[in-house]
Amino acid sequence: MKDQIDVAVRRSPKYSVFMGIGAVLGVILAGILAVFVDPEDMPMGYTVSKGMGLMLLVLGTAGLFLGGLFALILDWAGRKRAREYRVDAQIDMVDDPKEVARRRLAEARGEDPDAADAAADATDAPTDADDPDDGRADRGPAPDSTV
Repeated sequence: MKDQIDVAVRRSPKYSVFMGIGAVLGVILAGILAVFVDPEDMPMGYTVSKGMGLMLLVLGTAGLFLGGLFALILDWAGRKRAREYRVDAQIDMVDDPKEVARRRLAEARGEDPDAADAAADATDAPTDADDPDDGRADRGPAPDSTV
């Protein structure tokens, strides 16, 4: 294993924040444009509220898209300014989940979890190495047998 690794450190924008701000700005722009609409200039069958709803939908979606695009451009520029560092590696050994669960159960029962390790090692040792069926008597015959 390596004792040191190379890492790149850079600032990265939060896409959701930029997209949310873009959508809010689109909605505000739709509200401002709706103030300047004359109801008599609207086509037949449309009301100011229907026009406002359409502008909210279109400009809110456009603001969402432009905010995400702006965040993408900032992220791309940030990758060029990334700094490389060499740091010491810390290697953590991950325990087997079954072993961790067994130790926690032993601790919950008030038992010594390390004493159970010694007992388990003693029971894992083969006691009868000359057993011909090797503990498979309760499984039935072998798959290719004629019994």
